[in-house]
Amino acid sequence: MHVEPHCSQEELLRRIRTCNDHRLRKRIQLIYRAMQKLTAEEVGQQVKLCRRQVQKWVQRFNDEGLQGLHDRPGRGSPLPLTAKQQVQLEQRLEAGPRREDGVCALRGKQVQRILATELGVYRKLSSVYYLLHRLGFECLMPRPKHPKADPARQEQFKKKVTL
Repeated sequence: MHVEPHCSQEELLRRIRTCNDHRLRKRIQLIYRAMQKLTAEEVGQQVKLCRRQVQKWVQRFNDEGLQGLHDRPGRGSPLPLTAKQQVQLEQRLEAGPRREDGVCALRGKQVQRILATELGVYRKLSSVYYLLHRLGFECLMPRPKHPKADPARQEQFKKKVTL
């Protein structure tokens, strides 16, 4: 199996030791072993991949160097929103709940309703949570402050309890 000399074996060993991504580390190990004149079957047994996958990664390394071993973007299903809708939803969520929402914090059900009424996108609740995660929104947040909370009365209560 022919491997292009894009980098030395010492460089590959250094990258194997310092790489945090386990999939990338496995691919670099694969190239390192292929440089030692092992067959695709032998390399596959050592890194626990089939012969065809070993050949595929060696071909990508030969064509693109170390950059060819990285995962390529575009995997997974596309978001159900257009880019414009995505921006609208992000702005709407970052602005927080409106009076007509009737809640103090937006949760999945409210986001589902916003998607349906304001953007015309209908999704089940699990898909809404998946969408929020893909957009970078966290599901855990501190409990919001009640709009009728009175800090002065809270301090009075704290003083009364500690006496």
